[in-house]
Amino acid sequence: MPAPFVATLCGYRDGKPNTSDSSKIDSIELGHIFFEKIGVPTAQTSGKVDHPWSHAMVADLTEKLTPMAAHLIVKREQAAHAFEQYAHLGALRALAEDESLNIDSALERLQSHLLAGGDTGSGTSRLVEALSGALDDSRNRRRPLLDALGDESLPKLDISVHRDLGPAAQAGKPHLVAGLSLKWSLRTDRLQDPRTHGAKMAALRRGRMPHFAAVTMEPRPYFLARLGQGTGDLDCVYHLHLPALAAAVNDYYTGTKSRLRIRDTFHRMVDQRRLRDYDDLVSYLGTL
Repeated sequence: MPAPFVATLCGYRDGKPNTSDSSKIDSIELGHIFFEKIGVPTAQTSGKVDHPWSHAMVADLTEKLTPMAAHLIVKREQAAHAFEQYAHLGALRALAEDESLNIDSALERLQSHLLAGGDTGSGTSRLVEALSGALDDSRNRRRPLLDALGDESLPKLDISVHRDLGPAAQAGKPHLVAGLSLKWSLRTDRLQDPRTHGAKMAALRRGRMPHFAAVTMEPRPYFLARLGQGTGDLDCVYHLHLPALAAAVNDYYTGTKSRLRIRDTFHRMVDQRRLRDYDDLVSYLGTL
């Protein structure tokens, strides 16, 4: 079952489907068949889809999950360190913030106050100078150590699904049960992003790994295979309209052996559940 909002996001740009690579004939041809299966009017134009898509998907998932999993909260563009499995990533960032500048300012004000009162050689003034020097030494030792630690960070999650653990949560942070990377269409230069994101989430977590998957509207089996047939960086790839895509692939990839192999690759991904329907996402989240 497809995402209910998907048809409103589809449209044409200069007569070409907004899921297609405008420089690739096969992508355009497949895109036209795909949109015909969906029922997208040829007069329907399209602008940017990223923000409308993420907002529509959050609203739809929230509506569908409320009856079956009311404890789950769906949000967009959340930092990973907002969740308990990745809270430590935010700790390093907080540690790197140099609070000594505030102390410097306070010491300068105190020194000015002492000088204004004619107190230039007292024990208090000497103590302030010693404290200022010690603060400089501490900062000089601290900075190389922070630099050596590096900056372990993760991109924001396009969509996150979390639940409150209550008193058991680390630092009161919620537990991330699922993270989604949204890619309306796929190109070589953006193909690696979700997989890199998933690999880093697995490597940097403390505790249970969240369900992490890509969600796309890309029609070409080649790119879907490159994304979904990986090394476990992604749990799977969810497609916003898999029934229409399956029908389009069956119509388009016929005739030659090479085209039939592409069709077979697509169906193998579906059979292996590397490529799943949007409805599968809703059903699975409801079990978490």
